[in-house]
Amino acid sequence: MDATLFSGYAGAGGSYDEVFSAPGELRPAWRQFIEATEGLTRAEFGRRWEQAQRLLQQNSLAYPDPKAPHARSHPWELDAFPLVIEAAEWRGVAAALRQRATLLDLVLQDLYGPQQLIKSGHIPAEAVFRHPGFLLPYCRPEVSPQRILHVYGADVARSPEGRWWVLDDRCESPSGAGFALQNRIAMSRMLPDVIHECRVERLAPYFISVQEHLARLAPDRERARIVWLSQLAGSANYFEDAFLARYLGYTLAEAGDLAVRRNRLYLKTLGGLSPVDVLLRRPNSENCDPLELSDASSMGVAGLLQCLRSNNAAVANGLGSGLLESPLFMAFLPQLSETLLSEPLLMPNVATWWCGDPKSKRYVLSRISELAIRPAYRRRGVNDSRLLELSRSELTAMIEANPAAYVAQERVRRSTAPVWSGNDVTHSYISLRAFAVSTADSYEVMPGGLARVSAALGPLDVSLLEGERSKDTWVLAEGPVSSVTLLSAPDEPLALRRGGVDLPSRAAEHFFWLGRQSVRAESLGKLIRAVALRLTSEQDAERIPELQLLIRVLAELGQIEPGYVVEEIKVQMPALEKLLPAAVFDDKTPGTLRSTVANLAQLAATVRDLISLDTWRIIRELNDEFQPVKSDDGLLDMLVKVDGLLASLAALTGQFAEGMTRTHAWRFLDFGRRLERTLQASQLIRSVVAEGGGSDPAALESLLEVSDSLMTYRSRYYSRFQLGAVLDLLMTDETNPRSMAFQLVECTSHAAQLPRESVVPGQVTEERLAASLLHLIRRSDPLAIARAYESGDEEPLDSLLTTIDTTLPKLSDAVSHRYFFHSGSAQRLANN
Repeated sequence: MDATLFSGYAGAGGSYDEVFSAPGELRPAWRQFIEATEGLTRAEFGRRWEQAQRLLQQNSLAYPDPKAPHARSHPWELDAFPLVIEAAEWRGVAAALRQRATLLDLVLQDLYGPQQLIKSGHIPAEAVFRHPGFLLPYCRPEVSPQRILHVYGADVARSPEGRWWVLDDRCESPSGAGFALQNRIAMSRMLPDVIHECRVERLAPYFISVQEHLARLAPDRERARIVWLSQLAGSANYFEDAFLARYLGYTLAEAGDLAVRRNRLYLKTLGGLSPVDVLLRRPNSENCDPLELSDASSMGVAGLLQCLRSNNAAVANGLGSGLLESPLFMAFLPQLSETLLSEPLLMPNVATWWCGDPKSKRYVLSRISELAIRPAYRRRGVNDSRLLELSRSELTAMIEANPAAYVAQERVRRSTAPVWSGNDVTHSYISLRAFAVSTADSYEVMPGGLARVSAALGPLDVSLLEGERSKDTWVLAEGPVSSVTLLSAPDEPLALRRGGVDLPSRAAEHFFWLGRQSVRAESLGKLIRAVALRLTSEQDAERIPELQLLIRVLAELGQIEPGYVVEEIKVQMPALEKLLPAAVFDDKTPGTLRSTVANLAQLAATVRDLISLDTWRIIRELNDEFQPVKSDDGLLDMLVKVDGLLASLAALTGQFAEGMTRTHAWRFLDFGRRLERTLQASQLIRSVVAEGGGSDPAALESLLEVSDSLMTYRSRYYSRFQLGAVLDLLMTDETNPRSMAFQLVECTSHAAQLPRESVVPGQVTEERLAASLLHLIRRSDPLAIARAYESGDEEPLDSLLTTIDTTLPKLSDAVSHRYFFHSGSAQRLANN
């Protein structure tokens, strides 16, 4: 890549520029980067960047976009240029962050312990005790040898003079390390030779330190059960949690997967309660125990605090660690460093004045136009950007009314760095989130971090997702970079294992319903396609006899208004050709095809760490693609979308069949698929055969078409459509993978092989129900049922289908009650 690529690039005036120290004079780190990319043309560089973007999308690195319609996720955007930092400079940054993490942990230990800093006046009592995040349940009467701050994040930026400043401390549960790792993976694919030539420090040693530290917290390091407690699927950090849990080898869990029994923390699995040694949490502290803290939270585990007091488990970060994320503490940290560490801060934080101090308040009010006003007490999820819109007089009145609630900070002018627009290079402002993890005697800092860029100079402290895109951060080593991997050394033989019952109960439930929703989407899609093909054919719809029966099925399944099957009402309703696309893509009404696909994607997201990357890609893509192109999409547009959906669902079925080990996860998924396919087949047969459809060859042909059995039928009987043969193929033929009998054979097998907590003589409920349905189908005579139907007696068929329709929900309930039962939400017994 020629250096002339930057010929039109210029940083912003008044800001430190990461690339040029003077016009035309490259900084050493960037000169090394330019020289390493010298062989790349502009076109080749752009092509590689596009490939890196696709890789991020394929790996499903995304986050929920509240502004996007139809619950779409917003792709994570990576800039083509890294943020490049020299080794010598980074050593200073890392030393400063180690010092700061150590200091913050000491402050937390004191505030939740002896509170000497308050007694001595180093921290005003009001600053702590009026903090909404300072709660008595976090306090410990004795000083614990265990750290509170296990993982630390810091948002840092350069001053106009090039010195690094700390903008914000992230002490609760710092997010972004997973995004930084994914950025590195993408850049390694984009510029592998450049990374090697520039000797870029690897990120793996940091994550190895994370593993080692969390293992040290467990009493048995070799067999430690470490669980990553995430928020609900769909939350801003869920994708990152799933990615890192898989990368680090931890179990991803939600609050409902955990329980406290006799002051011990357990993971609820199919094999019973499995002890948990270490909990790496994402939810905020106040949401972690609904028994003693916020009883409105669904993200916590009742009794967790008492479990921690009993030293029966460890949690990282310690509850209450988010206290120091509030900017008011920045006003005291310089003096606290001198007091606790006997040394000044190696990296200053942005100058901060707490208005609760009268002297500081007077200073702030005298320079209020020059300073940034922020709430003194930071609460996660609360956006304080509204303060930027207030006038000077409004800010003054607000501070005068409640001075202790606000701080003022020096306005930060961040450094600039180049960003790639696809054609040229422009500048953006940089903020870097750096990470540190506790070690045996200090902290280890990730050699790099997550750089965020924004064209505007405004603050990026509201959320990790603030900013327009991100950058990989390269720390250039001074010597060769050793190869490091998270894979264990083969120094100890492993006992061979198969199966396992450590699947969390909630994950088993999600797999069960993932299977059901995938079949439900497929069945609806095939039915809608059959109707759309007939509505768009050359033949007049009134001359297609089976069309009215298919429309009846749509109405009975709640896909269209029931009025379309009533002649007197149908003439008063909009044409079905116009209504059907809107009904199909309706994401507000439960049960529509679009809602079903969204449910499928949501369920897959909850088990993201337990399914393959290829499986997740298929589900993500089908969810993103099955969206209305525009509001006035017609039948043909809808038909193309439905065809694409069915092709993706077929690929998904292949992944389920050939890409999943026959563990209990697969068994519950397949159980759900078989049960749902039986139910869909029963409902379809009943709807089509009703009111004479069983005697109509066209109706029987459409029934076989929607059931995906038309080709098999024609290979046996050509075009002679008779009810007895159709019922045999769809109900009793165990060689047809779409028949009821085939599904029930599999259901019976699954029911017999599901885990049990103890040996129970005879069959359990789900085994009896599945076996009774299979026996019912096997002893049915499709030809006798057909003869009775043709003679006007529909009772044998109706009785058979009614038994199936009423027993299948009982079978589903039996599985749910045995394996998916979760206790009700806990509530606080008394106020603190």
